[in-house]
Amino acid sequence: MKAAFLLGKNRVVIEDIPVPEIKKDTDVLVRIKSVGICGSDIHYYLEGKIGSQIVEDKIILGHEAAGEVVDTGKAVTRVKKGQRVALEPGISCGVCEHCIGGKPNLCPDVKFFGTPPVDGALKEFVVMPEENLISLPEGLDYNDGVLSEPLAIGLYGVKLSGFSVGEDVAIIGAGPIGLSVLFSVKLGGAKRIFVSDLLPYRLEMAKKLGADRVVDARREKIENIVRAETGGRGVDIGYEAAGKGETFRQSTEVARIGGRTVIYGIPEDDRMEFDAHSVRRKELRIINVRRSAHAAKLALELIAERRLPFSSLITHEFPLERIEEALKMAAEYRDGIIKAVIKL
Repeated sequence: MKAAFLLGKNRVVIEDIPVPEIKKDTDVLVRIKSVGICGSDIHYYLEGKIGSQIVEDKIILGHEAAGEVVDTGKAVTRVKKGQRVALEPGISCGVCEHCIGGKPNLCPDVKFFGTPPVDGALKEFVVMPEENLISLPEGLDYNDGVLSEPLAIGLYGVKLSGFSVGEDVAIIGAGPIGLSVLFSVKLGGAKRIFVSDLLPYRLEMAKKLGADRVVDARREKIENIVRAETGGRGVDIGYEAAGKGETFRQSTEVARIGGRTVIYGIPEDDRMEFDAHSVRRKELRIINVRRSAHAAKLALELIAERRLPFSSLITHEFPLERIEEALKMAAEYRDGIIKAVIKL
């Protein structure tokens, strides 16, 4: 089968490798059909690392994936051959205190697709435990299955934030994660939603998904807009989804006294900086999001309802042979790209 290997910074090659075999009775062989390009894939492509997770050998990237079941182990009961599925990319141990406590995303022994040293989904076939597969609802395609992973992260972080109907929120960064947060709070009954980004086409997508006020970060500061339009109060929750030094600070500045800030973004320099006195005086809660837990099924169900055009986040498709072009385009924000998908 074909697989795309990252060999180092800015270098990806396609190689032929053996098709993986089912070794456990609860394993499933899946023919991959679609794989999304995520911000973490771009970090590994450009920088060769995310924090302490360093690419030391060649690795297959990709963790947002969907495909078709082609074979199953003897004990598999939840899926069958020919079934269309989305992949939950984190294979957790299932026995540690975090897994038992309902937080498999925090499992210290998790094997997460496309994270060193675990190979990801940018290949034609993968073997997964059946518990890591979620059936695609009727009417959804493989690209929708890909979108369930970022949307699950958006939903999970919104749940962590304690979001309630009628709250005002600000979302800083309108990439796939920020737009997933927007989708989640819009369906959840937010009163006012402010969204900022540097890219006009992303702000247009935010409007399409229901943002009440979009802010062009090239010309205006969202903290000033929020302050002016809330009578100086601020929003109940500031969601950070850009991973930049300025946006981390802004996510605390937009939040009201006693409010919350939620951090999704991955910083390039492994640091976040806030105004310590502002955060302290507001008694601000700062919440970090680590992937997601038990949210993928809900994500697929919400996409299937088609109340908001979430599927339109996918703006570009590429064959596996053009994976490097896709990574470069996404990294450089070219051609109106929001989410690129590799079709296998």
